[in-house]
Amino acid sequence: MSAPGRRPEASDRDEPPARTDVLIAGGGTAALEALLAVHAHTAGARHVTLLAPDARYRYRPLAAYAGLVEDLGQIVPLDRLAAEHGAGLICDRVARVDAERRELETVSGGRIAYETLILATGAVPHAAVDGALTLGDPRDEHAFAALVDDVRGGRVSRLAIVVPAGAGWSLPAYECALLLAHAAPEGRMRTVVVTAESRPLAAFGDTVGDAISSLLQRRGIELRTESVPDAFADGQLWMPTEGAFAVDAVVAVAQPRGPAIPGLPHDRRGFLPVETTGRVVGEDRVWAVGDVADHAVKQGGLAVQQADMAAAEVARVLGEEASWPPSVPVLRAALLDGVGTLYLRAERDGERWRTTTSREPLWWPPAKIAGGRLASWLAAGAVAP
Repeated sequence: MSAPGRRPEASDRDEPPARTDVLIAGGGTAALEALLAVHAHTAGARHVTLLAPDARYRYRPLAAYAGLVEDLGQIVPLDRLAAEHGAGLICDRVARVDAERRELETVSGGRIAYETLILATGAVPHAAVDGALTLGDPRDEHAFAALVDDVRGGRVSRLAIVVPAGAGWSLPAYECALLLAHAAPEGRMRTVVVTAESRPLAAFGDTVGDAISSLLQRRGIELRTESVPDAFADGQLWMPTEGAFAVDAVVAVAQPRGPAIPGLPHDRRGFLPVETTGRVVGEDRVWAVGDVADHAVKQGGLAVQQADMAAAEVARVLGEEASWPPSVPVLRAALLDGVGTLYLRAERDGERWRTTTSREPLWWPPAKIAGGRLASWLAAGAVAP
């Protein structure tokens, strides 16, 4: 491998690359789920390498709500997880992919030759509304915590939560609105959710949307659908056709953008186009799972299922006997509302959705990111909080 922090010289490129049967790029939930799934589907018979940007995985599904709910995250040393599952670990990032030669080049200039490649490098959150706090952007965590203090102190009387077009996953907006409304002194704050959707979580049918709409109404939260604000400035949330209305603060869900990995096809927002199994369109040995893929909905539980499907096909391509996971994805989502948790489950049934909502867990362990091997591994106490 070349020394970190510089481009490879000609002599570096002449060195033989590291080799692996399965290369998994990414250090988040989808990447680790893919690692565990490949290990299971191949019975540990194949050499797997994890290429991760950090030596640790931070499981913090509630990090976006800094100061609002207790962050019960866990930190996983990736060398330990990789070793337990017979995998190697390289701490670096993807620079480019040469799919024809089956080689990946890292940012530090190293080269890794692979038989199969699973990309789970995630997306980058971008601000959707000028002047607003961006929910889920680590750069706004401290500002969000300060907003929470102001809400609890009764210093915010008008609050807007925004779901922009192309948000990828809108549930955090409704969750944020419910949690902040619950944190405010009674009768001191008016909360409105402004969403580009026709109804909350419109992609998953009427039952889910009706359940969330009803919950918002019971908590006194106004819902404005099919609306997309332009900006927040001078205490006004500016709407393109309705004019502006006064608010003290605005929190908007991020618009994700893909990494546009050189050497691979991608859409105008940088996401990799994939088939139903996660295989990148036009590439025989490359798969993409999680937020880096061009799925309209980007949600952790769905990413877990995508990783399992891709891992099963990878195993079969490598000549292993692997059983196919269910082909119909199941949405599982836990909505915190300040009083408890509303569990949502939606499964496609032809042209309709079969939906269940409950105040009791609909899956186990009842983790925020539902299902998969990683959740079970974490719940088993493999690492300490």
